[in-house]
Amino acid sequence: MVLLAAVMLAAPGGLGRAMAAPVACAKQDAQTGICLVEATSPGQDADADSIVGGDNLGGGRNTGGGDSVPSPSPSPCTYSVAQPQPAPTSAVWDGRSPADGVMYVQVCPRPDRSGLTTMLIFVTNNSAPPAGPPVDPRALAKQAIASLVMRAPEIRLAPPPGSTSGLVGLPVWMWTERGEEFLGPTRQSVSAGGVTVAAVGEVSRIVWDMGDGTMVTCGAGTPYSPGAEGKSPDCGHVYAQASSRHVPGGGSWPITATSTWTVTWSGGGLSGTETLELSSSSELFVGELHVLNQDGGSR
Repeated sequence: MVLLAAVMLAAPGGLGRAMAAPVACAKQDAQTGICLVEATSPGQDADADSIVGGDNLGGGRNTGGGDSVPSPSPSPCTYSVAQPQPAPTSAVWDGRSPADGVMYVQVCPRPDRSGLTTMLIFVTNNSAPPAGPPVDPRALAKQAIASLVMRAPEIRLAPPPGSTSGLVGLPVWMWTERGEEFLGPTRQSVSAGGVTVAAVGEVSRIVWDMGDGTMVTCGAGTPYSPGAEGKSPDCGHVYAQASSRHVPGGGSWPITATSTWTVTWSGGGLSGTETLELSSSSELFVGELHVLNQDGGSR
């Protein structure tokens, strides 16, 4: 059987300074059959503030303990092992000792949502820990997806960016760096309350905006090998116009590569798919080839 002892957290000193001695059992949880034992500190009544100086615990009041009774399933309360545990000599133990069980901190929202109530719960060694609210797999999925390492494409070009070897009519090779962070699959899992959700992210496509109005859809592309001739076998482009004629100031064609990541997740009896896009940019100067004629002029 799990015994509960409600105490007033009457001072910032924490659990070790709670000096209330539990009184007789006055209520029983109709749902669980657990005996709810309330206590007050000397000089205070049951209407005293149940939480002092803790923004993370809310600002509710314990009005005779009725508000702190766990709500019907699913319980909105959360539970955590009290850290540190009350001193062995504390009256909170009510004749028991740390060898008999563990004190948990129970935090419950008030029915009117005006704040939280907090109490200590004693759980014997042969009892199961108190259960909190059911875990939503979708919330764990968000955590797992946020933990995935996914990076925008690391652009590689031949001719390389910054060079002056790009020419109208000559093929440009495009590809991206390999690796899980650039292409996937990258994996992450998150567990809570006995539920585990696993997420896997992988790049499904990469779209290249070549700056001249052309969009090229590829995979990761094929890296250029020195001496290779002709077009890229799977990810390339041929400019028909010089960048100096169309980019203000005679500059380079702006190039943007956008990878589409497809993330699938499953766990807790649910599954789903999410997509997101990550982009990176570069630029390539593309000039024109001028051929001298026999008269020394140019064409």
